[in-house]
Amino acid sequence: MPTLEDAATPSERTREILTRLERRNETASSSATALGAGGRTTLAALESLDAAWSRVRRGEYSPKPVTPFVKTSTGSGASDDAGETYDVVVCGGTLGILVATALQRRGAKTCVVERGALRGREQEWNVSRAETLALVDAGALSREDVEECLMIEFNPIRCGFKGADRELMTRDILNTGISPEKLVKRCRERFEEAGGTVLENSDLNAVEVFNDVARLDVNGESVRARLVVDCMGFGSPIVRQIRGDRKPDGVCVVVGSCAEGFDENDSADLIYTCTDIEEDYRGQYFWEAFPASSGPTDRTTYMFTYMDADEARPSISSMLDDYWEYMPKYQGLDSIDDIEFKRVLFGMFPTFRDSPLQTEFDRILQIGDASGIQSPLSFGGLAALLRHMTRIVGSIEEALDANALDRDALRSVNAYQPALSAAWLFQRCMMVPYDTKPSRDFINKLMSINFGVMESLGDDVLRPFLQDIVTFKGLGRTLISMAFTAPLFIPSILIQAGPGPLFDWFKHFAALGAYDVLSSPAKSLMPKIAQFGALSPRSRFIIRRNLEAVVYGAGRDQIDD
Repeated sequence: MPTLEDAATPSERTREILTRLERRNETASSSATALGAGGRTTLAALESLDAAWSRVRRGEYSPKPVTPFVKTSTGSGASDDAGETYDVVVCGGTLGILVATALQRRGAKTCVVERGALRGREQEWNVSRAETLALVDAGALSREDVEECLMIEFNPIRCGFKGADRELMTRDILNTGISPEKLVKRCRERFEEAGGTVLENSDLNAVEVFNDVARLDVNGESVRARLVVDCMGFGSPIVRQIRGDRKPDGVCVVVGSCAEGFDENDSADLIYTCTDIEEDYRGQYFWEAFPASSGPTDRTTYMFTYMDADEARPSISSMLDDYWEYMPKYQGLDSIDDIEFKRVLFGMFPTFRDSPLQTEFDRILQIGDASGIQSPLSFGGLAALLRHMTRIVGSIEEALDANALDRDALRSVNAYQPALSAAWLFQRCMMVPYDTKPSRDFINKLMSINFGVMESLGDDVLRPFLQDIVTFKGLGRTLISMAFTAPLFIPSILIQAGPGPLFDWFKHFAALGAYDVLSSPAKSLMPKIAQFGALSPRSRFIIRRNLEAVVYGAGRDQIDD
């Protein structure tokens, strides 16, 4: 069995490529580097990520600090020497600025704290045009602003698996590239125009929660807020304190690059395989590819795999070596030397079964990747936040109005969602446990059968799944059709999933059915809750959140206020 140290050192090829890129970009100021997943792609960043991945595999993902990052105190935290009090302080600005802008423009006095420069990275984020409208609906940007940030649009979108008889073609899913740099810049402009405060290059050192306010230690200075919004991603120190020393239940590791020198392209791959299950505990490699706006022969390619955090898992550096080897085959190149790299990307995305994460503190709320709201199949990031953007902004606004800022009230914002929990079985089936030996083509067969069935059932089944949305009717029809289409393959799926996960999944599937039945009444009842004058504002807030959870938990995301 490999040890944590095996292949943890970047290879000569990796060092050469990353060093060349660093030299090319050495004139750029380090303070202007966007932080967060995929924001830093230097050799030092790769070594740092691999060290973090080693700690995860050792069970040190969330070590409890000697001094708690968040402390709770009784009494009042207000004082004349602490400066002004904000309604909301958003910690983590790269995506947090989107929510902060919407809140500020709705009248909430908001501050953003960002440990680096508040700017987006160069690498485009891929979303659909329809998903970007959440920014307009929430009030962060105008339609014109969004259009200016969209750099490229492309179709069709391919899904294909090794050994399958045919490839599936679809449209308008992750088919635009939005500029993070322009998006963050425009949101910041609108945020500051509306009176918002940005504290960039600022370290958040601690949070202390009082009965009436939260105090944040920002660069040694005190900042007060009625509500602290944690948008600091998977590595949030607040999340680490809540999670304790638990290993993640699953991890998606991704490596990739943006390079020039491909044939001119205007189509993308949503999910694709060109190999079977790897040996040495790597699992099944999946691919994505998107055109880049920087040039007609530019293309971004990602290679990713689903794993648990067992100590036998390989380093990210060794996966990058596999990327150099397999990418030419995937993209039809003679050699990796046929292209010129502009950026190299790598990231680790842990997921937990007990998601969304419910806060342990008054006046603190997790959003985005910090909340675990993303599907265990996706990388998280922008698309996952946009799906919940209107809901999150509306919830925070109502929480402030109702003064529903205690732990129990805020927990209703990130309530149980069976659609999210039911997706765990998919990751389980796409992940190869280190102590099992399925046939090397098992996952490719599973994906080919699954996608073929969904295509035959029509867009109302296929498209939600491709957008990481699980519905009871779509999932139920798919499972029944698979049982009739490939009955001899079903036992292999049951063995691969295991009895424990299957039993757990069935509970969530049953809950998904109940939520589906209740979603229409819940949706119609939501606007009427405000008229229930006999209820306190806090009670109305919690009831609305619970109704919202039914709609979202059933995969029915369109909510009328």
